[in-house]
Amino acid sequence: MLRAAKSVLSSAALAALTGLGTAAVAPAQSAQPQTFSTLAIKADVVLSPEFCATTMKKGSVWTVKESFAVGENTCPKLETELAKIFTGLSRISKLPEPNDGAADIILVPKFGDIGATMAVGAFSNRELVVVLEWTALDRAGKTLWVQTVQGSARKHMGNAFTHGKNMRKITEATVDDLVEKSATQISSAPELRKLSSK
Repeated sequence: MLRAAKSVLSSAALAALTGLGTAAVAPAQSAQPQTFSTLAIKADVVLSPEFCATTMKKGSVWTVKESFAVGENTCPKLETELAKIFTGLSRISKLPEPNDGAADIILVPKFGDIGATMAVGAFSNRELVVVLEWTALDRAGKTLWVQTVQGSARKHMGNAFTHGKNMRKITEATVDDLVEKSATQISSAPELRKLSSK
């Protein structure tokens, strides 16, 4: 009787350890790609040479001076992501004259502030924050929508040999976050969705 009881307990323990009991194991879920709501309007996005060449500096004579090339990373990614939102998107280099062009709206981005923390060690994480200010104008030049978006990322500081490479990595990661959040804010803006439904 005792041997039979031990056998039953051993079987139950083995089933619990190997997952052969009655509880089902949920399958691992893969990450879903970011999706945006499509707006049935044509848009122009103003990506001027000055905007795309923007380099934001941080630091002083008392700390490490750093330059973050945010513009060259932002422009191609913005064009790619915004093209997924609108039925038509054109990249222009300057703001057009009122009622000039076929676009329903003109999107004008402008870099705001930047914040960069300093880390104590090479393998300590630091944070970079970049602010992008958005303005959407109608064909006549009237402001339809204004929004501020903040992108951020955390990466290692790096040592004297890897600092430059790590700066590029944190800049790219911050821009990726900035562009994704911009696309989300634009596609969900009530003012633009109202225009899209007309």
